[in-house]
Amino acid sequence: MYSNANKAVTAERQHQITGHIAVATVQPQWAPTEHSYLTTEALADSMGLQAQSVRKRYSQTGSYFGLKPIKLANRRLMWEADAVATFLRGEGA
Repeated sequence: MYSNANKAVTAERQHQITGHIAVATVQPQWAPTEHSYLTTEALADSMGLQAQSVRKRYSQTGSYFGLKPIKLANRRLMWEADAVATFLRGEGA
């Protein structure tokens, strides 16, 4: 009978022998790899606003002056960092 530690070592050896990639190193398909995102709080801080001001504008219009967030399953809003930087430079969203 193997203990949990022995099972983990055995599984690790099998991955090394067969050349399979460990599950922990594989990223989910939905994970953005090329983009970085800001929370609503970080977006508000970068603009010198309160987060509630951003949330209110988003609630009323569906965007914050053209910036559209991604809504996560836990209802948090994530804003694309590149779009925010472009907006802050005055180049539009």
